[in-house]
Amino acid sequence: MVSISPRNGRGSSETSNSTTLSDPVELLKRTLSVKPVMSTTSSKASRMQRASVAPDRENFRTIGLGSCGSVFEVPGTELAYKKGSIESEIWKDFCLTNKVHIAGTTARHMLQNIFPELMIPRTPRCHNYHPADDEAFWSAKTVQRFPPGHRTRKPLFAVDRILPLPQKSREALIDLFFDQSPATQQEARDDVENKDCLVRTYLGERESEEQVEMVYNSLRNFPLRLNMMEDLGLEIMAIANEIAVGLAIMHWQAKVDAMDVEFVLGSAVTWDDDQPVLFHDLSAAPHTVRAISFKRRTVHLWMFDFDKASEVNFTIDDVNGKLVPAFLGNDPYYPMPHIDRDLWDSFSGTYIKASEAILRNNKADESVMGLPKRFLDEVVRRAEENKAWDEEDNVVFAV
Repeated sequence: MVSISPRNGRGSSETSNSTTLSDPVELLKRTLSVKPVMSTTSSKASRMQRASVAPDRENFRTIGLGSCGSVFEVPGTELAYKKGSIESEIWKDFCLTNKVHIAGTTARHMLQNIFPELMIPRTPRCHNYHPADDEAFWSAKTVQRFPPGHRTRKPLFAVDRILPLPQKSREALIDLFFDQSPATQQEARDDVENKDCLVRTYLGERESEEQVEMVYNSLRNFPLRLNMMEDLGLEIMAIANEIAVGLAIMHWQAKVDAMDVEFVLGSAVTWDDDQPVLFHDLSAAPHTVRAISFKRRTVHLWMFDFDKASEVNFTIDDVNGKLVPAFLGNDPYYPMPHIDRDLWDSFSGTYIKASEAILRNNKADESVMGLPKRFLDEVVRRAEENKAWDEEDNVVFAV
């Protein structure tokens, strides 16, 4: 059995709620598996329709803050609103999120046959898009439903909410990684923001000495680094291979560079059996778009946030100029050869297999078939170069 110590070294093998330490470890090992371990069935289309603005509904609640926009829960539905100040970024996020969603829907059956042991990562579907000047949407009552500080008319869209991890998983994370004092543990359990728990899977980074000693105080975007996953006994190879498949879908099916994309574990909706939302043209002016559908939920790996991403062409210039910088410039979701060679070999092998299958299925030219390997070779080359890069020697001070 895996054994890890509480973060601050205080307490015994029992946590504040009298649960043995081995219990939260085993619970996380089971519930953070990339295999389906639990599901919750929601109501059907009538419940989804409740996302339409209704003055007598509850107010929206902030569940996430980002550089592009803020995310709000739409109570009584399985949707969220993403709202931002820069219309071009919000429109791009809407368009490319749907493009990647459709790409995953298109390729999933073929890829699932090739990788029956994996679950194909998912991207949320976007629904209604409302510009800031959409008078039909932005009534005074709608504005007042937003939290104080967010009651302005700005562009937004409705999107499938990435539902948080189950309560037992959240409490296990608190048991293991938060301060062990009973008061702090209870405060963390009662904190409504900790209900919005998504786990970032950082396979390309181990904790520094300082991070090993730190205790966490928030479950929002919780960073689960490689050594933490190892300590918990998670299926790290499977997680790496799922991310590899997701990256292949974005690159070669959706033709998106994946710049600044996030990979998280959370609750997921089932794949759609109905007609997918049409992809919208980035060059078009942002305009109102409406579409809502029913979903079911289960624990899964998600990929999302495309406001910094770009569309690509199947050329060596875009491989070198877009795909590689997006990979190396992202948060450490991806395995790296200098961090764990075996994990990198598994990830890269799965990425090549998935990429080539997608390209063959789409009858790509032979000149394109070698681009996935060229991409990985360039990643390895630049990563090796960066190992010798000394930050102290490259600091430039403004004068």
